[in-house]
Amino acid sequence: MKRADWDRLADEFADQTCDITREESADTVARFVALARIPKRGAVLADLGCGVGTFIARFGKRFETVHGVEFAPKIVARAKARCGDGVSWYTMGIPAAARRIGAVADLTVCLNVITQPRAGERAKLWAAVAEVTRRRGYALVVIPSMESERMVVARGGEAKWRDGGLVERDGVWQKHYEQAELETIFTANGFAPPRIEAAHYPWSVEGMRARKGTKPWDWIALARRV
Repeated sequence: MKRADWDRLADEFADQTCDITREESADTVARFVALARIPKRGAVLADLGCGVGTFIARFGKRFETVHGVEFAPKIVARAKARCGDGVSWYTMGIPAAARRIGAVADLTVCLNVITQPRAGERAKLWAAVAEVTRRRGYALVVIPSMESERMVVARGGEAKWRDGGLVERDGVWQKHYEQAELETIFTANGFAPPRIEAAHYPWSVEGMRARKGTKPWDWIALARRV
């Protein structure tokens, strides 16, 4: 999506996007944040693709320095109003912001952002996550699960996908990841093998009525920079 498209969504962001910090049902995000060994003093957070600031609003007080990156000005304005003072905001693309921020983050967060259909664009975003994370710092990434997509289709959802994990959502193609693929990407970008779990969210996010058993999920991964 283009910047103007995201700006048009600013007032309806909560209804039009899956904000995993808000939507997931078992507080998995909080548990993974707790697993990161964040310094008690001077800690730095970088939220790449922060949206309206849900993660920063919830966890930002644990950090002395917070960087929020989002390329749509109207969404940044909502994040500022929500999170208050004390955040350095970057209204630009993630790779450009990463170059400005530098390798300073004790925790780099990138939640359901690296979903572009073009492999080259995704590679730049993965590289930006590594570029912002200091040595022995952590990256917390949430991305759509291809295994979950198959489960949803098996239980009545419509199959709209192409080879390579590309799934169509409301006319937009998004990359979904296999668990093993995610492990490979982290190690290729200079991280230790990640801890990966399912972060479940309601069936309504898939536009479906609730089913018994397993809910749909995104992959949540925490990895340490080596």
